[in-house]
Amino acid sequence: MTDDMVRELARLQDALDTTTAAYQRRTRQLGQWRDLARGLSDDLRQAHTDRDQAISTSQQLRVGLVAARERLGVGREEAGR
Repeated sequence: MTDDMVRELARLQDALDTTTAAYQRRTRQLGQWRDLARGLSDDLRQAHTDRDQAISTSQQLRVGLVAARERLGVGREEAGR
């Protein structure tokens, strides 16, 4: 091997090492982003579930309030007779 070939081989090895390190770094970042996206997706799904439950509870309370007002109105009417 000539000196030029040895230098070229060393340069190529350095380039490969640099590229490999960058690839590994990006692969780790991708994994972190994927985990973050999954977590956010789970949080969003839970938020939708919580919202739906809050809406349901609100509707049940509204129905109960209307029923209580009706009973109170009927009680006042009977007392006024």
